[in-house]
Amino acid sequence: MSDQIVDDFYTARNLLYLGAYPQALANLSQQTHLSGALELEKQSLRLRAYLGQQNYSLILDEIPATATSPELLTIRQLALIKQQGSASPSIVGVVDELVTDSSNLQSPSFVALAAQVLVIAQKTDDALKILALHPKSLECVAMTVVTYLAIDRVDLAQKLIARVRTWAEDAPIAQLAEAWTNLFVGGPKYNEAFYIFEELAQASSVSTVPLLNALAACKMHLQQYPEAMSLLQEALEKNPNSPDTLANLVVCANHAGQSLETKTQYLDQLKHTAPNHPFVLDLEAKDAEFDAVKTKF
Repeated sequence: MSDQIVDDFYTARNLLYLGAYPQALANLSQQTHLSGALELEKQSLRLRAYLGQQNYSLILDEIPATATSPELLTIRQLALIKQQGSASPSIVGVVDELVTDSSNLQSPSFVALAAQVLVIAQKTDDALKILALHPKSLECVAMTVVTYLAIDRVDLAQKLIARVRTWAEDAPIAQLAEAWTNLFVGGPKYNEAFYIFEELAQASSVSTVPLLNALAACKMHLQQYPEAMSLLQEALEKNPNSPDTLANLVVCANHAGQSLETKTQYLDQLKHTAPNHPFVLDLEAKDAEFDAVKTKF
């Protein structure tokens, strides 16, 4: 019975990594009568699926600020960051305190989640320090790759990917990490990234919104804008309020030479759906800088 539970959680985690959040939730719902650590793992995976669906209020309602589970409390901090659009010192401080307890660092799942918060807060050295505690955890390895890319150390990301291939080449999260790295490298690697994302979608029979956005990003880098627009439209049909899809549509529509009306429609929808999305905040900051410059002339 325990082996079956482990297998089911493995499936749920892979669905989560691929962005198949409804399927992950359905898989988890099949697991009943759990207790202790297994029930906590199920709850954590379920809440992470909600995080992927941008159901931040639901997460905050379920996990109080007084929660005793380090993993659940870190998921709460991630929901707050996503909801507010920034990592305030008070939010990050909760995770900073949690990582000072060595007993918390024994959990690879907690470490991977805590590292996400630290990277967002630009505390990449702290993130790498705790991630190094779990070199055989695929989730921690993938997060290490993300951290290397965040600090422009693609060389270290590539070396880590090469090592992972020797023991976990077929794992979906390892393939995702390799595709992210290829996207970062660029050039001929754009095609390699596309094929990895495409194979993941075909193998899992799930064309998720994140995978479709990743495929579209590859096509945009290859300057194949009609194909990118088609992929993004498919993603938009799956989730009309996906902030990343809308942001990519704004960029792709601009490169594809589409009308100002079309670009404005996507941007207005993004601002309405996710006013704190990094793309919106960055655009607003640039507009403010431009307006400040104009006043000098």
